[in-house]
Amino acid sequence: MTEWTQCEGDEQRSGVRRAVSDPVRVEAGWTADLVGTVGPPVLDRDTVFVGTDRGNCYAFDRETGRRRWVVETMTATDTAPVRTRDRLFFGTTDGTIHAVDPATGEQYWQLELPTSLTTPLLYADGDLYAGHEDGLTAIATAAGDEVEAFDLDGDNGEAVEEPGTVRWTVETDTPVTGAPVIARPPETGRERAPLQEQTARPSFDAELEPESDQNLGQELDGSMELNDSIDIDTESDEPWDSPRIYAATADEHVHCLASDDGEGIWTAPTNDVATNALTVADGRVYVADAGGTLLALNAGTGQTWFTYTITGGFTSSATVLTDEGTTLVGANDGYAHVTDTTFGRRKLRGWLFSKKGVALDGEVQASPVVAGDVLCVGDTTGSLYGLDLTDDCDHLWHHGFEDPITATPAVGDGELFVGTGDRLVQLEWSDELSLP
Repeated sequence: MTEWTQCEGDEQRSGVRRAVSDPVRVEAGWTADLVGTVGPPVLDRDTVFVGTDRGNCYAFDRETGRRRWVVETMTATDTAPVRTRDRLFFGTTDGTIHAVDPATGEQYWQLELPTSLTTPLLYADGDLYAGHEDGLTAIATAAGDEVEAFDLDGDNGEAVEEPGTVRWTVETDTPVTGAPVIARPPETGRERAPLQEQTARPSFDAELEPESDQNLGQELDGSMELNDSIDIDTESDEPWDSPRIYAATADEHVHCLASDDGEGIWTAPTNDVATNALTVADGRVYVADAGGTLLALNAGTGQTWFTYTITGGFTSSATVLTDEGTTLVGANDGYAHVTDTTFGRRKLRGWLFSKKGVALDGEVQASPVVAGDVLCVGDTTGSLYGLDLTDDCDHLWHHGFEDPITATPAVGDGELFVGTGDRLVQLEWSDELSLP
């Protein structure tokens, strides 16, 4: 069965499951009533896990919706939990990280961060990464890991082998707002990218100011006209052979850190605060900010590949389809914006001009997800749409809910799990149209 084990599905925050059948039509399966507004659900083979803003973390049978257990806490748990092979991890807004048995909810350990948790957790290579008001912390989760751990107060530590210990903490001047994501070292080669100014600087602590792109072309709402392009030789980039972590902060910057020790590699400015998870795809880091700018950054250097700007603000993460060269991102102007990944230009065709995306009934606050060749996107009016990616995002179906859809759905095999208000709903799908 398809697994969707952390925020946006996986460590790249892709929001994409192409191997499942296409949800050509959907119908309601089971519904579970929860205490509090529901956050993004995650899945393993037979269980759905979800938290709420009232401090409860739930486990439900994936097929029947029967509640298996609930863990009650004192503060909100509405960021996406993380499911690993033998643990479930979730955080609360007061900065407590919990590790529990996914079968029973029994707690194994907990860890107090120095301040409030501000982002969903990221899990990669046996470590958790947590963004908080003071920076980013890496936490060892697997017993037997020999790591150099230090307590969060900065006192001298010693090597330990127990899970739930801190590997490193990087302090930032402002809170981490854009949820962390990981990138693996890319294959070398040549790629073609739009001509952009170099936005990253070598010093991690350097003060950065966004530079003007006036010489690059005229920027319109939902489009970018470029005067030229350049060849970027990725072989000429300084090689890197270990994973990197990327996170955005409230002072309008993206930070690139070494995953093993938190060493700063580069920083790059954004045009506004990035309040959603960053996305990694095809050697790039995609950052959608509240001011209405989508940035695609070279994961190795921080160089800007393209910018896409609207008059509103982006309210979801970017979902990237690398094979099609397409980005999908929600905004408060009521559109799911659709661009290409080469120049950041509008990709949908209109009668006379290109369209900036798909018009919906309300704001798009939950990140779009892709099942097979169908884009599933919800809005604040409670409408969930299925759009055909093979036919210029033509409408396939609509399903209405009583409450807004503000949490990213989880994609399973033949099923979607949608949080809306204080309910978790399973939608079952068929890859065949209904007979007339």
